[in-house]
Amino acid sequence: MKKTFLILMLLVLASIGLAQTKTTAIDEVDAWQAVAAATMVVGTAKDVSGSYSTIVFLEVAYSDADAQAGVDIIVEVSYAADNWTQLTTFKTTAIDPATTTLNDATADAGDTAITLTDATTGAFDVPGRKWFILDGTVGNSESVRTVVNATHTVTLAHDLIRSHANSLNVFDYVYETVIPIPVAAAQYRILFNNTDADAGCHVTTRVAMLTVL
Repeated sequence: MKKTFLILMLLVLASIGLAQTKTTAIDEVDAWQAVAAATMVVGTAKDVSGSYSTIVFLEVAYSDADAQAGVDIIVEVSYAADNWTQLTTFKTTAIDPATTTLNDATADAGDTAITLTDATTGAFDVPGRKWFILDGTVGNSESVRTVVNATHTVTLAHDLIRSHANSLNVFDYVYETVIPIPVAAAQYRILFNNTDADAGCHVTTRVAMLTVL
């Protein structure tokens, strides 16, 4: 009898385990936006009270011809509305970005390669380099990553998310990182403090939240 009961319990537990699913939602929290030189932008407050695990994807594109000394990133968490406390802070890499323009009349969403006016300036032609397409509609900008360059046509690690007009400016450096948010936090936000006196940048964040186990 005990053996039969044990077997039945194991079967029930196994069926529960098989029925479990994981639900992860990814949201754009801060669309691409400009952060002018010597300016701080306060990102959108995101409610993560229903998330068992939260990670933030952050990108800072250096989108100015002037050298960028680095942007101070301040991550704040809150246990209730407006009770903000610093979780961590760090500075992005200092670098002098290069720039050129799109020279591609068919830079359409889904394309896996894109032609530049001069892909050999800066690091656009360096495999693994992440760089930035500044769209005329700023929120439609995007970052891409180089696989290989051939006569100024750069093969990308992933296809274009959006279509882009010819002659748009592109910049050859994007800082990226992933930030874990403690499970006890009710909400978080990112502050982008561009302390450089001359160089502007563009920023975006997305969040992945595990809401169902």
